[in-house]
Amino acid sequence: ASGCSAGGDASSGAADAAAEPAPAARDDGGLAVAEGTDAGLVGTAAESSAVEGDRQVVQTGTLRLTVEEPRVAADAVVRLAEDADGRVDARSEHAATGDTAGSATLTIRVPSDRVSATVDAVRDLGKVESIDLDAQDVTAAAQDLDARIRGLQLSVARMEDLLARTTTTTDIVSAENALAERQTRLEELQSQRARLADAVALSTLTIELYGPGIVPAAAAPGPRTFLDGLAVGWQSFVVVLKAVVVVVGVLLPWLAFAGAVTAGVVAVSRWWRRRRTAATPGTPGTPPAPPSTPSGPVAADTTA
Repeated sequence: ASGCSAGGDASSGAADAAAEPAPAARDDGGLAVAEGTDAGLVGTAAESSAVEGDRQVVQTGTLRLTVEEPRVAADAVVRLAEDADGRVDARSEHAATGDTAGSATLTIRVPSDRVSATVDAVRDLGKVESIDLDAQDVTAAAQDLDARIRGLQLSVARMEDLLARTTTTTDIVSAENALAERQTRLEELQSQRARLADAVALSTLTIELYGPGIVPAAAAPGPRTFLDGLAVGWQSFVVVLKAVVVVVGVLLPWLAFAGAVTAGVVAVSRWWRRRRTAATPGTPGTPPAPPSTPSGPVAADTTA
């Protein structure tokens, strides 16, 4: 009897535990927070984080400079990032052409406490065109993630303890599903918190380097005398004539082909018209056939 009672108590406890994940309160992300001790601990963790946590700021910026040699300046930016214990996340370079100057773009990550020194060092590489720096306070977001992570960690621990004490198959399946859901959500929040911590620890700077602009060639002066005008006119005529000759050369094969096709169509049309005319009797314009002459002997006139 006592064994049956124990089994009944275990089943009842497992059923209550399986129903326990149903939240009595939810945080901003819709996360289930267990009643009683977990909710109180989450609140305590949030208050403790607010008191002990430092202000956390994500810094980003964009610097545009004109330099003599974009490639050389880009190498210098790489050295600045490495000297600041940072890294280069992206780098692209474009060589100079006849119409555009060379350029280079780098995305570097440097420790947040070295941003000002890095910006000052980049200034010395050339002429600063613009600097855009931005700082976003993410302290509240970090505290919220910390509180939710702590709450989920406690919930996962309770579900693991419950799973260890569960005996029936149904309760085990329910407890395992609830535990897997909480562990997945916990890993997602921990990943978000890690990315936020990385953004706070290493600021992102985009450095755009442009070579000096290419000076356009001076325009040639216009003709000033009659002979100069005649020479310019003759050059223009020659250029236009060459263009016309080229166009004619391109079109000539097509014109010859079109002429041959047209001649063939006309010849076939005339042949068809003549055939129809010859095959149709009594066609207007055809001379009438002469009257037929009897081939037998002519009867004598018996009239008196």
